[in-house]
Amino acid sequence: MSANAMKRQSLMPASYKAVVTLVCAWAVFLAVAEAQQKKLPPGYEKKREAIRGFESGVVPLFVLGDLNEDGAVDQQDLKLLRAYVAHAGGSGISCLAAADLDDNGAISSKDVAVLEQILAKGVVKAPALSAHSRLGCDFKNFFIAARPQGIPGGTVPIHFLDPRFTTQNSSVALAAGPATVAKASGAYVVQVAKNAPSGSIIIVSITLANSQKYSYSFSVAPAP
Repeated sequence: MSANAMKRQSLMPASYKAVVTLVCAWAVFLAVAEAQQKKLPPGYEKKREAIRGFESGVVPLFVLGDLNEDGAVDQQDLKLLRAYVAHAGGSGISCLAAADLDDNGAISSKDVAVLEQILAKGVVKAPALSAHSRLGCDFKNFFIAARPQGIPGGTVPIHFLDPRFTTQNSSVALAAGPATVAKASGAYVVQVAKNAPSGSIIIVSITLANSQKYSYSFSVAPAP
């Protein structure tokens, strides 16, 4: 910077400098906000509104292994996963979190091996649901929400997000673990046993009105 420029800057009123600084900061904020908005999944605000009135901690679930969110875990998902690992590209993948089958926060050949083992057993009749969307998901298949964890004596509510599914035509039943399941107003509630050991796993079986079945498991955290 030249001596004259430095002199002019030193003579600049403090109030003007503050305004310039504020304008620059606001411009940066808008740019960041715009960039973040572009990354938001389709219908983000509408989906967020759908779960806003639910209990604290309730989040939408996705189908683990269903990378294209067509409701099934099949060879098409395996094809997408292999391509992603081989070329580090996500073309056709709308739920990257569904590809993290070993739940380590990264996508690798290990996840490919897990999905290969799952599909080697035949048609996946009751795919697993997950709440751990650390890698992002568009939630095109936006149909159910629950808490990702329970505590001894606490509850894990399970809500249907798709209006086609209600507590009248769809069901949630206990498959394993120290808990019971009851129907509540517009939802199902998993009641964790007061003596449930920390780290124990509770599994529920979910059957929708269209006869599609899913399983959802969550761990029991230590009581606060």
